[in-house]
Amino acid sequence: MNLCPVCRYPDPAMTSPPEPYSICPCCGTEFALDDERKSHAQLRDEWIARGMPWFSTYTHPPRSWSPADQLGLTAKR
Repeated sequence: MNLCPVCRYPDPAMTSPPEPYSICPCCGTEFALDDERKSHAQLRDEWIARGMPWFSTYTHPPRSWSPADQLGLTAKR
């Protein structure tokens, strides 16, 4: 399973590197389009600034999905 290079969502359908014009269901990055002029880090920062919303209306987030945990932003206990 590969991780989205922007939001680190573990998408089983994603290849590494992502296929051109594939879209991450989590952050909505369309590869070879959105990352044409911005780095993955810049796209990640923009997604975080938007509040890390789930993008897809077709694919639903996992039941216990936490974007902060996904990015490693929460403290480990």
